[in-house]
Amino acid sequence: MLHNLSIEEELRNCLKNHDESSCIPPICYSNEKILEIEKDIFFKQQWICIGHVKFLKKAGDYITKDILNTPVIIIRDKSLQIRVFANVCKHRSAKLLEGTGNTKGIICPFHSWAYNLEGKLKGVPNMNDARHFNKENLSLKEFPSEERQGFCFVHFGDNPEKLDDQIDNFENIHSKWPMESLLSTRERSFNVNCNWKAFLEVFNEYYHLPFVHPETIGDVYQLPNFPDKTKGSFTSQFGKTSGTGALLEKEQEYALPEMPGLNADVINSVRYTWIFPNLTFAIGNDALWIYEVHPIGPESCKVFQTTCFPETTIKLDRFEKLSKQYYHRMDAAIEEDIPALENQQAGLRNPYAEQGRFSPLLEANVVSFANWYAKKLISSSNFNSFLNSNT
Repeated sequence: MLHNLSIEEELRNCLKNHDESSCIPPICYSNEKILEIEKDIFFKQQWICIGHVKFLKKAGDYITKDILNTPVIIIRDKSLQIRVFANVCKHRSAKLLEGTGNTKGIICPFHSWAYNLEGKLKGVPNMNDARHFNKENLSLKEFPSEERQGFCFVHFGDNPEKLDDQIDNFENIHSKWPMESLLSTRERSFNVNCNWKAFLEVFNEYYHLPFVHPETIGDVYQLPNFPDKTKGSFTSQFGKTSGTGALLEKEQEYALPEMPGLNADVINSVRYTWIFPNLTFAIGNDALWIYEVHPIGPESCKVFQTTCFPETTIKLDRFEKLSKQYYHRMDAAIEEDIPALENQQAGLRNPYAEQGRFSPLLEANVVSFANWYAKKLISSSNFNSFLNSNT
């Protein structure tokens, strides 16, 4: 039996001032019912980011993903606008596309129903004798989507609020970096046996660096500034680095050129940003690296890792060789994070796990998320029904 008052009180501890705030209660990292509530209020009732899409450059370029058990197609239409469709045919529900590529139209592999890049049904073999059949009523299911700074945002609910209400001053905070010129050069995905929140938290805190990454990236990072004042559902923290944060300590000589047009005050620095609930990234002198996280179960998540560079950098003769060092850095850090996360997850499911306290500076982005998370959860009618059902 759960003690509803203690859970709610613990969540209210997350709402205290930055230097008094507590961690999200351990139960929120292992409880199946809480995960279902999170999916509803955090993933289906607001805009979520589903990745970096600047590599989709031409009409017909597409990528497919599964988001919360919903297969989707992310594609550029003839006007080069990003569109997000349910990856399912209107005929007998076959999956339409796989992987990534380019297509002149979306053709079902089962019965060859054909849709244009705007999702309109255009071709239907052998349907002339079907009475009252109207192609106009059979467009692909489309979800509201918008592209900002190379990221694709989608809303799976009805009557979405304006995206700007969620990421109000996001573009202004990142205006010193040429976000629009960055292209993804590698994306990989993997599963981790930890709660989705835990993975995003570890990427956004400095506290673990000397202990989990002592010989890889621990000495690259200097103490950060406190987070910027953000308007909306995101947080961002800036800090100086010794060299580039996108390379290992011992591989700094492989650094690629700085991004074009950087101001002197952001040289040898990195900005860590978390767009709530599920996308986080770091941008430094030379590269942008991104993690998009989706829950699988209460103690497992799917992660998409993307690395991006300016187009001018990608065109360099030495890019292919030097970029491997960047990918090695991303993989090496994650290989160290995963055992730490899976060990933490084992602790979070311990019935004696207790709500901890934050380091105000070193876990500042995580404090901001905990505050946002607790507010949303406490105000949810579904969560209050969950509390009442467990009294």
